Amino acid sequence: MAVDKLYECEDFLVVNKPYDMYINSDDENEKNTVTCHIASHDSHLSTSSNPLYFIQRLDYSTSGVLCIAKNKTTAGLAGKLFEKRLTKKYYLAIVRGHPEFQVAEIRYAVGVDQTPDHGHRMSVVSKTSIAGDARPAHTRLLLLETGYYCGQPVAVVLLKPITGRRHQLRIHCHSASHTILGDYTYSDRTDTAPHRMFLHAIRLVLPLPHKPLDIQTAEPFFSDSKFSSKWKSHRVVYKYRSKEELLAACDDLDREYIVGVKYKDFSV
Repeated sequence: MAVDKLYECEDFLVVNKPYDMYINSDDENEKNTVTCHIASHDSHLSTSSNPLYFIQRLDYSTSGVLCIAKNKTTAGLAGKLFEKRLTKKYYLAIVRGHPEFQVAEIRYAVGVDQTPDHGHRMSVVSKTSIAGDARPAHTRLLLLETGYYCGQPVAVVLLKPITGRRHQLRIHCHSASHTILGDYTYSDRTDTAPHRMFLHAIRLVLPLPHKPLDIQTAEPFFSDSKFSSKWKSHRVVYKYRSKEELLAACDDLDREYIVGVKYKDFSV
C-alpha cells in the first residue's frame, strides 16, 4: 500500500498511514513500514543520517493521519502540545451494534490486562474488572450513522481521545459494548471476517505557535468496495462524508453539551 503525503514543510511531514502497516521496525528486513515508504528503514533512529521523529503513534491495524517531525526542536515543541493535551485528534470508527445514545463520555481508567496470555492487551477499571498500572483515560463518542454490515448491526462513530493511552479507543469502545468492527484483539479473536479493523485517524489539529496545522483525510471506509458492497444504511444522525460535514461533526463533539441529544456516561 502507498503512504500518501498529506502535508510537508521544512519542519513536519504528515502522511496518511495505511491499515496493517507498522510505523517503523528495528528489523532491516521488515519492509512493511511507514519509514521504508517515505525514507530509509532506520530513519526512526537517532543514528540515522536523516532521522525522523514520530511525535504520535498509530497501531499496526489503525490507518490515518500520522505527524512526523523532521528535527529534534520541532519534535520537542509538538511533543509538549501532546503532553499538555492542547492537540485535537479525531477518529472515525465502525463499531458493532446500534448504540442507544448519541453522545458518550467514556472515563474508564486504562491499564495492562492482567488475564494470563493477554500481556499485549489493555483493560479498563470498571465495576467488574481491574487493570494493572491503570491511568485515567477519557474518550468522547458521537454517533454518526447506524447501518448493517453483512446483515449485522453496526454504527459509524466519531471518537475524540481526551487522553492518550495505549489502545484507549479500542478498549473504551469494547467496554461500552460496541467493539470496533474487525478488532481481532478485543473481540477475543473472533471478529476475523472483515478485511481490516475499522479505526481511522481522520483529523489532527496541532496548535503550533506560528503556523497551526489542521490536517484531515478523506472518509476512508465507503470508498473501499470491500466494505461498501456489504453495507446497508439504516439511519443518518450526522452527515460526515465530506470535509465540511466532518468539521461540523467535530465541532459538535467539542461541545460540552448539545441540546436534545441523548447522553451516556460510562465511568466507575
